[in-house]
Amino acid sequence: MPPQAPPAASPVALEAYAASLPALRLPAAAYKAAWGQCAARGLRRKAVCAFDEDAVTLAVAAARAVGAEAHMPDALFLGATTLPYDEKPSAATVVSALSARSDVHVVELRGSTLAGLQALAAAADYCRAHPGRRALAIAADAPASAADMPLEHGLGAGAAAFVVGPGPGPVTVGRATAVSRETFGARMRRQDSPWTTDLELRSDTLGPALADLKAAMTPTPPARLAVGGTAVEIRRIVRHMDVPQDAVSSLFADVGDAGAASAALALAEALDKAAAGDALLALATGAGAIALELRASDRPATLRRGPPVADQAAAGREVDYVAYLKHRGLLSSSIGGDA
Repeated sequence: MPPQAPPAASPVALEAYAASLPALRLPAAAYKAAWGQCAARGLRRKAVCAFDEDAVTLAVAAARAVGAEAHMPDALFLGATTLPYDEKPSAATVVSALSARSDVHVVELRGSTLAGLQALAAAADYCRAHPGRRALAIAADAPASAADMPLEHGLGAGAAAFVVGPGPGPVTVGRATAVSRETFGARMRRQDSPWTTDLELRSDTLGPALADLKAAMTPTPPARLAVGGTAVEIRRIVRHMDVPQDAVSSLFADVGDAGAASAALALAEALDKAAAGDALLALATGAGAIALELRASDRPATLRRGPPVADQAAAGREVDYVAYLKHRGLLSSSIGGDA
């Protein structure tokens, strides 16, 4: 008897998505007034956390917006680089804030700006492995750096949440392609430091990672590309992926570099704009790269919960530079600052 082919994997689809941004905004002009320039090219203003906000509060807000409080899925995948504890699961804190369920499978993905898309890809894999179950993926981050570091100028904050379940549905979650490369000297944060740093060694690790990724992927160009990173990184990614500028979703100019949440927030914007039949690709870089393929059979915006992410980025309350430093703890050594 000839060997039988393995059964096809169960289709997985998005059921809902939502974004959450902190309330405060810092304009790039504040850096020009304080430092003589803004080191974050392409930044107009950024979303920043108040003193009582962090990656966990943003994650909870995004999860509530997507409806997880009313209908908690069976699993939670949380991707971030700035969770408050090295040892104490913040994912459990998020679940406790949303639901009385104690049987939720929780996973944290950390250590890289890839973590947000990794969380969504892992949630889809979980649903494929457990047909009929649903998973919540959250990308949330609020990276920080010392006040006198040029890197600090571009750092923003935000979160995006996605509920994944059995397909078919308006948006099918396809395969994830990932590559890994050592990036010593680029973006990093040591275990005993609250600050993300960049040693500015200027070796090109982005180009080789994108070449590796493109070689491993399906060559069909997407109708919409959702990409995270700085303005300089985004321009290079767009050129490398051969996607026209009007097909690119990115929120760096109005949100800043939200770390592991950047590509997920860009995906939320891409879903807001996509049409029926569009192929979407979400891409994040950092010690390699990850790309997640999605396809819309209907207008994805029907799955959005809450305001469009672009409207949220345009809203918010602007603060001056000193108020921003106080909210972020950059003036006080008692809460981690050394400026």
